[in-house]
Amino acid sequence: MIPEAADADGFSPNAFIRIEGDGRVILTMPYVEMGQGTYTSIPMLIAEELEVDLTQVRLEHASPDEKLYGNPLLGGVQGTGGSTAIRAVWKPMRQAGAIARTMLVAAAAKRWNVVPASCHTQRGEVLHTPTGRSAKYGDLAADAARMTVPETVALKQPKDFRLIGTPAKRLDAPSKVNGTAVFGIDVRPPGVKIATLAQSPGVWRPSKKRRRCGGQSRQGRASDRATGRCRRRRGRPHGGCEERASGPGDRMGRRPPRQAQHGRHPARGREGNAQFGAGRAGRRQRRQGHGERRHQGRGDLPGAVPRPMRRWSR
Repeated sequence: MIPEAADADGFSPNAFIRIEGDGRVILTMPYVEMGQGTYTSIPMLIAEELEVDLTQVRLEHASPDEKLYGNPLLGGVQGTGGSTAIRAVWKPMRQAGAIARTMLVAAAAKRWNVVPASCHTQRGEVLHTPTGRSAKYGDLAADAARMTVPETVALKQPKDFRLIGTPAKRLDAPSKVNGTAVFGIDVRPPGVKIATLAQSPGVWRPSKKRRRCGGQSRQGRASDRATGRCRRRRGRPHGGCEERASGPGDRMGRRPPRQAQHGRHPARGREGNAQFGAGRAGRRQRRQGHGERRHQGRGDLPGAVPRPMRRWSR
């Protein structure tokens, strides 16, 4: 706390409130508005104790200063997140508003030569009920700036809340609707440079290198090169291994889907499905076709006993 609240631009008792001579009340927001309503809920805490309406305040964002605007629930870092905004400022923001209100009342009481306890505040004014006198905050700003900042102040009781706990319109909505809100992308410091990420003009393609088997590489065995057999293809001739490793694929370099094995299951794959009809009858035919081929395939194996076809039921 500073001993006095003198400010060239008006009355500023702390880092969150500034009252101009023309009556404008400017509140500094320590946390970022990201859609969670911080720019409305925090002003409600200050305005509740300062005794002003939300329509009388103007908001501005805090400058980088962890000592003044750090989040105590985030280790003192000036950050927003973790649902900590209201929990972190519930008492400090109310105290900031109460300090400003107390100093304004003291300035008015000194001007009128009355006891501060006989004065009260309402909607941005200090009122003295016995004499009917009143003074707006803007008129008292210069006198209040010369008052000593109190160390402790009394806060309102929940039963006396006028703003807290009531529905309120978003204070940041009008500027975002009419386009006057300033975002980070709108800031243009002197000499700023604009950088753009250049994307590739074509779709990514895999490397043109082909995998080679042992017989085609320099490190291949002499027996493989002499016999022309490929160890990767289990003794079959060279050539297919290279085509298989770098065969056709889609434009992203992925291999095509595995085709139907026509030797044992001709009913699988697009070619096999084309021979059946559509709907429930087609599904029944496909199931029967799969069962018949499985039964026939096992019977063709040497020494195998044909197994009865499985019944398909819903």
